[in-house]
Amino acid sequence: MIDTVVKETWLRVKARLQEDIGERFFKMWFERCSVLSLKRGVLSIGVPNLFIREWVEEHYGAVLNRLASDEIGAPVRISVKVDPSLFREMRKETERIEEVVDGNVDAVEGKTLDSYLVCSGNEMAVRALRHVSAGNEPPMNPLVVWGPDGVGKSHLASAMARLFAEGTSLYRVTGEEFARRFAWNLKTRKIDRFRDQVGGADALILDDAQDLAGKTATQREIANLAQDLKARGGQLIVFMDRHPKEIPELEEGFRSILLAGMLQSVEPPAEEDTIRILEGLLGSARRRIPREVIVSVVRRCGGSVKRLDRLVRKIYAFAGLTGEPVDEAFLDRHLDEIAGPTDPEERRMEVILGLVEDHFDVDREDLLSKRKTKVLSIPRGLVVYLLREHGGQTFKEIGRRLGSRSHTSVYLMYKKYADIIPADPDLMAVVREAGRRLITAG
Repeated sequence: MIDTVVKETWLRVKARLQEDIGERFFKMWFERCSVLSLKRGVLSIGVPNLFIREWVEEHYGAVLNRLASDEIGAPVRISVKVDPSLFREMRKETERIEEVVDGNVDAVEGKTLDSYLVCSGNEMAVRALRHVSAGNEPPMNPLVVWGPDGVGKSHLASAMARLFAEGTSLYRVTGEEFARRFAWNLKTRKIDRFRDQVGGADALILDDAQDLAGKTATQREIANLAQDLKARGGQLIVFMDRHPKEIPELEEGFRSILLAGMLQSVEPPAEEDTIRILEGLLGSARRRIPREVIVSVVRRCGGSVKRLDRLVRKIYAFAGLTGEPVDEAFLDRHLDEIAGPTDPEERRMEVILGLVEDHFDVDREDLLSKRKTKVLSIPRGLVVYLLREHGGQTFKEIGRRLGSRSHTSVYLMYKKYADIIPADPDLMAVVREAGRRLITAG
C-alpha cells in the first residue's frame, strides 16, 4: 500500500515536470507512470517497459531528482523501474492499435476517378495520377498534388489507391496518422517493424502532408523512407493544401524531396463545374433538387463544393420545417439566415472567432479590442495565426480587423505564435478543428 503522502508528493512532482518539459513530451513519456515507493531517500517510479525506463533515466533523471528533492525538502534519488501492471496495460493497447494499423494499411474507400468531375482546374493533376499509377515514363517521383481545402484532394487520394494494378502493395495514410504511428512504434520499440511495413510497400500515398509541419523527426523519417522507396523503384504520392515552399515548418530535407518531384496544383472549380459537381453529389444522395435552385445558391453564396453541398441540404431541411417551397422567393427570405455571411473572408473570420471564443471563453468585443491583458494574449495570437495560415489574409488586413493594429505589431504577434502554436498540442487541436470547420464554411 503506497502512502497517501507519497502519492501526493509524486502528483506535485509530475505537475511541475509537465510545466518544465511541456505537455507534448510529458504525455509521451510520463502519461503512463506510477509511483511505487519512497524508501531511504529513493523515490521509485514505474514505467511500462525497458525502453521508456532507459529514456527517462537518460533524459529526465536529473530534473526528476531535482524536483523530487525540492518537494520533499531533502536529497532524493529517483529510481525508474518497469511496473508489471503498466507493462500488461501497454501490451494490450499495442496489440489493439496494431490490429487497427495493420487492418488499414491497404484499406481503400469507395471513391473512384469515375465519380470525380475532371475540369480545367484539376485535369493535369488527374493525368499525372493516372501516369504514375500505370508506371509510365518519364517517372514522376514523388508526385505532389497541392491545392486549397475543398477541391477534392482526399477524393483523389482514395481514388489513387484503386488505380494501381491488382497485387500492388499500398500504404495510404494521412500526415497526422503517420506521425501518431511513428511515435507509437518508436515508444514501444517496434520502429524496425514499422519501417519495414511502410518501406516495403510498392507505393506510399500520404494525404494531408501539411499536418506534419513542425514535426521535424517525423518529417526526417518520411524523407528517409521516401529515399529508400525510390531506390527500390517504389512510388511516393503526396497530397497537401499548399505548395511546399509556402509551409515554413517543413524540414529542409523533406521539402527538398518534395520539390525534386513533379508538382501539380488542383484549383477550385469554375462556377459551371461547381454546379455540375453539386448536381452529381445531390443526385447520388437521391435528392431531386431543381437546377435553378442549385445555380442560385452557387451564385449567391460561392465557396467550396463541400460547403455548398451542405448548404443546399440545410436549405431543404429548413424548408421542411417551414412547409414552404424552395424557390427564389424562399431564398430571398431565408438564405442569409441559413447560410450566414456570404463573403468568403467574412465566413472565415466568423468561423475562427467563434471557435476561439468558445475554446477560451472570451468575449468577442474584448478579442477585437486594443485591450492588452494576459488572458487575451494567447486567444488573440491564435486568431492572428489562423487568419494568416487558414484565412490567407495579409498582416494589414488582419490588423484592420483586430482593432486597427499596425502591420508591424500583427507581424510580430504572428512570428511569436508561429513558434508557440506548433509545439502546443492543445493549440494545435484548435488549429486542426479550425481547418475542418473552414472546409465546411468554404
